[in-house]
Amino acid sequence: MNRLHSALLALLLPLAGLAALWGWTHYRAGQGTEWQVPVQGYDPRDLLRGHYITFRYDWPGLEAGADLTFQPDLCIEGTAPVIRRVQARAAFDGPPPRTGCRQFVRRSDRFGLDQGILYVPQDKAAGLEEKLRDPRLQGMVTIRVRDDGHITPLRMDFRPRSEPLAGPASTP
Repeated sequence: MNRLHSALLALLLPLAGLAALWGWTHYRAGQGTEWQVPVQGYDPRDLLRGHYITFRYDWPGLEAGADLTFQPDLCIEGTAPVIRRVQARAAFDGPPPRTGCRQFVRRSDRFGLDQGILYVPQDKAAGLEEKLRDPRLQGMVTIRVRDDGHITPLRMDFRPRSEPLAGPASTP
């Protein structure tokens, strides 16, 4: 009987550890602040690797075409979920700034700060791609940013693009 208890304990202990690790990971994945980031352009989903849309972030406040290849992090300014602007720091200035920056995002091992990936159900992917191609719509990806700067894309919404301002109206 003692041998049976030892074998049972040897089997249950790793399962309990695995369950605790899964629970902690699930808890951490749900933590953070949600922000909405405009997107520009996308790459069609690759059916060989799953159903997803790869897109490019259009961070407010950065110059169009800014090279974020070696940028380790960006400082977000604004009130969630609206980003007023982001600021980049020099790529090799040391550790991420903790003072003066209440919320920052950091590059992941897989993607830099210029692009992201959103997994979508197969039946919704074609509709998202169609909306991303529509020049009248602005894609907005909602991301969750943890305290350590880790980005998790959650969903993509669309809104009408604002009309460019035409200068002061002239009176006849």
